[in-house]
Amino acid sequence: MSTELLSHAREIKLTRFWGGGAGMSVSVLASRNNEHLIGSVEPEWTRDFFTSIQLDKGQAAALAADLMDFAQGREVEI
Repeated sequence: MSTELLSHAREIKLTRFWGGGAGMSVSVLASRNNEHLIGSVEPEWTRDFFTSIQLDKGQAAALAADLMDFAQGREVEI
């Protein structure tokens, strides 16, 4: 069983689900419609596609920290 969660991000859908051995996990689904991006080179036929990732709680926490670093201008280049 899965449950949709509130997302504050535009064009992002969050779904909580049981990830088996990983415990509760979250799926992040984003539209690949990139018309709003300046200089987007996505082929037109891919604009109706979606891309998603599944994260357990530890991965979600680590990614959240990375995204906060980016949002606050503290990202680290490698």
